[in-house]
Amino acid sequence: MKPGIIHPGEIAPDFELLDTKGRCVRLSNYRGKPVVLAFLRGFM
Repeated sequence: MKPGIIHPGEIAPDFELLDTKGRCVRLSNYRGKPVVLAFLRGFM
C-alpha cells in the first residue's frame, strides 16, 4: 500500500508501535477516543 496524505476529517490508517515501556500499542484500540500522537526522532 502506498502511503498518502491524510486530510482533516479522514480516518487515520491503523498502525502499531511500541510505547515507552516496550508494549505494542495499536491506534485502532483508541478508536472513538481523543488521541494525541507525538513522533519523536532520536528519542531512544
